[in-house]
Amino acid sequence: MDPGHVLQRAREHTRHGRYEEALADFLWFHRNALEHDAAYYGVRLSFALAYWRELIGVFPRAGEVLQAVRDETASELLRGEGDSRDLFNDATAIDLELGRTKSTYELFVALQTKEPVRASECADIALPCIVEAGDCDLAMQIVRDPEQYLLGASEQLNENLGLRALPRATARIQRETFVNIYCEDVLLLLRILEGVGRAEWASAAKVWAVALARSASVRRLVESQLAAQPDREHSEAQDAAA
Repeated sequence: MDPGHVLQRAREHTRHGRYEEALADFLWFHRNALEHDAAYYGVRLSFALAYWRELIGVFPRAGEVLQAVRDETASELLRGEGDSRDLFNDATAIDLELGRTKSTYELFVALQTKEPVRASECADIALPCIVEAGDCDLAMQIVRDPEQYLLGASEQLNENLGLRALPRATARIQRETFVNIYCEDVLLLLRILEGVGRAEWASAAKVWAVALARSASVRRLVESQLAAQPDREHSEAQDAAA
């Protein structure tokens, strides 16, 4: 069976009000697509879940089924079964689609207690949800060394940008994508540092993050994106005053 056809059919079923049939196809795709074609890995955790979310909007039972899939995945992870990163990625993607990122944080904490080795394998995936939950002390334990974190992120950026020559339009889009990813990593680190009372480190890290990009044009992009982010402490103070 062609996974792409099943996914498209699920969307057609949704559009035409055949909700039970749509749910069956979404469930099949989530459980079986990778066995037929590993190239669907990204689609399975992004577009397919977004389409499933559309079904939930008109057929609430689809949400109950998706939550059950997520809980089954989490249970498998906590039992020490399967590939830890694949399972944690699955649970994270579903939590994100359902607007329950705190559940990802709680799953990581439970995994850290029960299966610490497996938790360490998933720590980088969990980091954004840990920060979102406000547990910057735990996030700092994962980052450990802010300097090495920045060096690793910048090395990945520079390596990605130097992979191969591409047509100008494609290269521009790719460059912006890689810079966006890098800036998200940097901003996450800044939130962690500020959250553990290291505001001076955060200021220095912001400057250094720009300097670590090899290309002058990329440095300008990074600087622009980081500067566009509101001052977190100032924003929080305004919110508190309101």
